[in-house]
Amino acid sequence: MTAIRSRRTRSTVLALAAAVASLGAVGAFGVIGARTLADSTAGRLADGQKVTTPVRRLPFTPTALIGIADEDGRLTSVAVGVLEPDGVGGVLILLASSADASSGNNTVLVPLDAELELNGPEAFREAAERLTGLSFDVIEILDQRRFAQVVLPLGDLPTVMPFPLSDSSTGERWEAGEQVLSSASAARALTARDDSIADWYLVPSRIAVWEAVADRVGAGVGSVAPVASDQDLPSITTLDEFFNRLFAAPLETRALSFVVIDDARLDEQLSDDLANVFGTTDVDAVVAHNRSETLMVFGTIAPGRLGAPIDGPTFRVVSGYGDVDLDLLGKSRSDVLKLAVDRLSFMRTNVVSVADLPGAGAPEITQFRVADPLNIDDVRAVYGDLFGPSEISSARVTIEGVDIELELGRSFIETLRAETVDVVAGSGDDASTEAGNIDDNDAGG
Repeated sequence: MTAIRSRRTRSTVLALAAAVASLGAVGAFGVIGARTLADSTAGRLADGQKVTTPVRRLPFTPTALIGIADEDGRLTSVAVGVLEPDGVGGVLILLASSADASSGNNTVLVPLDAELELNGPEAFREAAERLTGLSFDVIEILDQRRFAQVVLPLGDLPTVMPFPLSDSSTGERWEAGEQVLSSASAARALTARDDSIADWYLVPSRIAVWEAVADRVGAGVGSVAPVASDQDLPSITTLDEFFNRLFAAPLETRALSFVVIDDARLDEQLSDDLANVFGTTDVDAVVAHNRSETLMVFGTIAPGRLGAPIDGPTFRVVSGYGDVDLDLLGKSRSDVLKLAVDRLSFMRTNVVSVADLPGAGAPEITQFRVADPLNIDDVRAVYGDLFGPSEISSARVTIEGVDIELELGRSFIETLRAETVDVVAGSGDDASTEAGNIDDNDAGG
């Protein structure tokens, strides 16, 4: 597969995230990943002949890494901002502040909050890049005053707190239920810490504050106008510029799911330096996001920004399933996309783009469209049976940075149904346990 590997020209090479958790729904974020790819023309060599083929590129989406820290400099919340390709509005993806940089899939644990405290903002950036697979245009750590300044143009924030929230250092308390927060109060709630419980228990309350910000943006505030093409976007160098554009059109939020790292792994895999940053009471707060969910989310909303560090081909995954197609399978569209990403990760590939297109319809047979026709036989041999019966062909239109476009067909649904029957039938033996572990633990190695 050397020819496939050599085609990857993206300059950003990052360590992709790994994880052990369950998947949430893609929801509204498929809109960005499904945008029409920009047309261009490029020549490539095949069998010694110069062949001109249409080439499309993935949309460019500016990104920002936003950390929120309390008055002691302790990281309490992390958000990854992604603008729409037209430069206004977008998505905030919310990460746990104690999330491991490798999503629990490495032999060394590096929680984001401890990494920032011990090694500084640049190390924090690198850890977040490993976790998300993205590069960032802007990074800033906001204290309470700075966060309040950023959200001040939105006015008061109607918020629904899922649980009572207390700050051990100040004694301030926010009751569960509906309340209206000033920008200053929202900043204090977002940085509140309760020493009596592990930090990850506070994640739902922090999510509620970010959701209130997105709700208050509504249809957009300010006067920043969209651009005609992502190529017309000016360079964004400050977080103020980024938020001016993010707040100028509707804003979505999504929190990545996570699981808690167990004590045995903490004892073995968390270095003393990182463990001692906040004392022994906080060591058990390290969590892991799900690798496949992470890839699927960022492959949908920021496909032009994902790196490809693995020595393998790059994939774009396309799903045209509607909800009705999956009724008998008992899975959502997101579940099936996650399973597809799992399988590709297990095969040591780079998933750099994901498109959830429920209105498009799915072909009967899964389709592999290969950018370089010289690799068709290799693709058939390595991946041909991975998604049930499939057809492998040369791509009529190639996508910049993508070696193989995979369009999931109804044959993949039938394959999943058959596998489910096999697992249920063998639930009393070891095989069923192994099959259940592939999705979250074995995928991606």
